[in-house]
Amino acid sequence: MPAVSVLVPVYNAGRHLPRCVQSIQSQTMRDLEIILVDDGSTDGSAQLCEELASADDRIRVFHKKNGGVSSARNFGIEKAKGEYLLFVDADDFIHPDMLSILFNGAQSVGAGIAACKNMRVREEEGLDAASKDAEGTFKTFSCTGIEALGFALLGTDISGSMCDKLISRELLGDVRFREGVLYEDALLASRLFPKCDNVFVTTRRMYYYSKCSGSATMKPYDESAYDVVRIYEEIFKRVSTDYPEIEPQAEFRLLWAYYAAFDRMIASSDYRSIPRYSATLSYLRSHTKRVLHDPFFRATRKVGAAVLRVNVGAYRQLVLKGGQ
Repeated sequence: MPAVSVLVPVYNAGRHLPRCVQSIQSQTMRDLEIILVDDGSTDGSAQLCEELASADDRIRVFHKKNGGVSSARNFGIEKAKGEYLLFVDADDFIHPDMLSILFNGAQSVGAGIAACKNMRVREEEGLDAASKDAEGTFKTFSCTGIEALGFALLGTDISGSMCDKLISRELLGDVRFREGVLYEDALLASRLFPKCDNVFVTTRRMYYYSKCSGSATMKPYDESAYDVVRIYEEIFKRVSTDYPEIEPQAEFRLLWAYYAAFDRMIASSDYRSIPRYSATLSYLRSHTKRVLHDPFFRATRKVGAAVLRVNVGAYRQLVLKGGQ
């Protein structure tokens, strides 16, 4: 049984997959397996997966009908043999020491989850980008699972992504990613963190992602963009009932979600015709005072909230200029 299974969902990722796999193969921790789940690719990625596996017996390849990233991850979980799991998207890559640091950290404190931070890189950057920030100033600590969820909701020492976290297979149990929605990582995190007695955390940035034009958060508004609100409403309700000590963090993230959805709407030329526009605008305006007095919101968001309260057109210009 390998110590770690690294699960990589693959869908039409031929351009970036070699970089991703190379970064996993180059890990200083050698006791691992790499699971490539071809999610019905049509660009030759399926064959590329087989070619990569033929050169490294640690790689196992599975092919399935297209079902989306959560479906591919869930499929990979069922095939994984490792004590711990790591999820890496096919267009991303990781620092050579990531697995070693997270695995040893988890073992040192008996953690069900070990987390690091991530860093955005340009789409065309290679593995040398991993040296840019990883050696900078960072801190390392352990905390309870409830505290960790609070950090993740704020996006401070822990991100909301599941890709920069090593997860115990025992902890995961029968919990899976919800399929067919966006922000599925946040939902899974909200279910897993509270199950942990200890979480190992390093703020060293060792997961590298490229944000390209096809990113879901950069596409024109459609109904799926409202998933962010639906997911964080569900999380807020659970936190309010079960973990009231971090309710302020959950409320902050829910308000953030409304702004995230509204900003996608407002970027559209026909934003006034979007069915949820009026209700979302009303909700945000009714919470202006809450945002202005919330210590978790940054100053630019508070300025934006004040502007939105009185002038939608001026707020839209802020969004289009990237000021939110």
